[in-house]
Amino acid sequence: MINYENEVAVKCGINAAVIADYLWNLKENHRFGKGKSAYRYGKVWVRCSQPMITSEIRYLTIDMVKGAIKNLLEENILRKECFNDDKFDHTNWYTFTEYGENLVRKGRYVS
Repeated sequence: MINYENEVAVKCGINAAVIADYLWNLKENHRFGKGKSAYRYGKVWVRCSQPMITSEIRYLTIDMVKGAIKNLLEENILRKECFNDDKFDHTNWYTFTEYGENLVRKGRYVS
């Protein structure tokens, strides 16, 4: 079953909504110290590459993921940073903005 965030889908499209749901679940199920998530600047950040997303959500291509993440960043739903110690590791870290968290929560808990 495919899950997506309704409110995000309205703003950014279905691909972005599916990725927002995926990143939200990573954030909610974070495991600090495993290299997959970190607590910085008062937020939980998740480490996630575009190939990792396409291996989990197999019907999305790399270009679809790039476009969806770009939309999420432009709409101020996500923030992106690079916290890697290895200068050759360009894997991005993502967190939801306050606006993005509110949007996701609104879409999840509508009755």
